[in-house]
Amino acid sequence: MQVQLTRMNNRTKLHPIALGFILLALVLAAGAVAAPAESAPVLPTLKIDMGPTLGDLTTTSALLTWHTNIPSTGWIELVGERVGEGGPAQTHRVRLQGLSAGQTYWYTIKAVAGNQSASVGPHRITTPPESLTDWTFAAYGDTRSRPDAHRQVVAAMLAANPRLILHTGDLVADGRSMDDWYHFFPVIGVFARNLPFYPAVGNHEHNAALYYGLLPIPSGGGDYGTEWYTFTYGNCQFFVLDSCRRIAEQTEWLQQQLNQPRPAGVDWRIAMFHHPAFSSGPHGGNETIQQQWCPLLEDGGVEVVFCGHDHLYERSLHGGVHYVTLGTGGAPLYSPGASPNPYSRFAFASLGFCRIDVTPSQLSCVFIDTNRNRYDEFTVTR
Repeated sequence: MQVQLTRMNNRTKLHPIALGFILLALVLAAGAVAAPAESAPVLPTLKIDMGPTLGDLTTTSALLTWHTNIPSTGWIELVGERVGEGGPAQTHRVRLQGLSAGQTYWYTIKAVAGNQSASVGPHRITTPPESLTDWTFAAYGDTRSRPDAHRQVVAAMLAANPRLILHTGDLVADGRSMDDWYHFFPVIGVFARNLPFYPAVGNHEHNAALYYGLLPIPSGGGDYGTEWYTFTYGNCQFFVLDSCRRIAEQTEWLQQQLNQPRPAGVDWRIAMFHHPAFSSGPHGGNETIQQQWCPLLEDGGVEVVFCGHDHLYERSLHGGVHYVTLGTGGAPLYSPGASPNPYSRFAFASLGFCRIDVTPSQLSCVFIDTNRNRYDEFTVTR
């Protein structure tokens, strides 16, 4: 800063006003020196806050998804190698290829953001053997807004030792809400990091991008290429549909799929979607599905159909096919009898899941509640 000085009689004197400016300048300069420099924004502590979740497991591949609370670069460490590095992003999806049938692999998820790092694992993946004919899977649905009740169902389900788990939809109360997913993933995390998880979209998902991004859904058709899909595991072929929308489009797709020869080694065909074709719950049956999908399922060799939406357990028999409603994963329960259902064979309100034991000659199904009580055991034979 330059200050104007006045000379008098060879001596330098300051005008009083100038002196005031000098003092003010010195105070401001001192303040400028003393003020701390602006610090860089502090990032939240990096966390892998949802997942990993395993899906689309075959004899040679697996699909994994996970989510971090801030954008990160992520990858999988598998057998000492870094696989699928990508980002920065919050949602990560990596397909492992080149696996061997019937083998167990240990993997760790890694994430890096700036100078921070995070990891989870090791967790295991066990690929199915080339020939899998005697095995168990589980099905349930409508977990929605009660994680404590959902957790009870999961504990009972894991005691059945399933190799994969189906979910009939309405995973959360609102699929557009990140908070709802934050409540959902810790509950399924005890199994979904190791066991493949296959969902059907429900009406409460609202067809939200979060549903498709956070879950490892196999490729198929519709939105994001995963709205509806088919997959084969062991000696079962599964058809998963979206009963909330685009029914006619899926009717054509389903007919094409069912008209194709069964894949080699497939003994059973099983379907899953959210809205039940037949139900005595308050929502009742779905006439559109009865008219468009049921004839295809019944003529196409499908033995069992799993649904949700009405929060109860009910088994209906129509056209030789067992239609099982499993809205029993944690949502508030409904009492049966609110709607007419002449095809009902068993119905009651309880939290629980369906255990399905598979052999080449029969499917043995039983509903199990959270106290491990068994109800409505039925068997489909070939």
